Amino acid sequence: MNRPNSLFSAVSLRAPALLLALAAGIFASGCADQPNAVFEEPVTFTSSPSKATVSIDGSNIGTTPTQAVLSKEHDTHIVIAKPGFVSADLYVHGVDGHLQPNPVNVALKTDLLPEKPGANPQAEMATCLENLKKYVAIGTVAPEDEAYVEQQIRDFYK
Repeated sequence: MNRPNSLFSAVSLRAPALLLALAAGIFASGCADQPNAVFEEPVTFTSSPSKATVSIDGSNIGTTPTQAVLSKEHDTHIVIAKPGFVSADLYVHGVDGHLQPNPVNVALKTDLLPEKPGANPQAEMATCLENLKKYVAIGTVAPEDEAYVEQQIRDFYK
């Protein structure tokens, strides 16, 4: 009778330790990929056009659309960039317990446009449209972005 008793005692003494270890493992695995809601928040990044590079505090994290978990404790420097476009440079910061802006939606502006139209807007527009064709031909502007850029040029010179 001592054997079953000692086996029972050994199992019953180890059971709380096993349960504690199991609970710790479940807790750790479930929290490892989840943001700490008090200090962190997921932020979504989108751009027009898409496939722009997103950098957070100088580190490339991918292309739009994408998401990252950011700290609410400090401002985070964001740069969204794409060849042929002016980069968007902004900060995400905590306001009343939430990150703002969130989501981050950026409409990138073509770098073909001047600050303001000159004396002959029609001639300038024609030159910009010719330069757009060159940008597409050499790969500075992706073919799928050509219509977006052309619309920006036409709207600018209206």
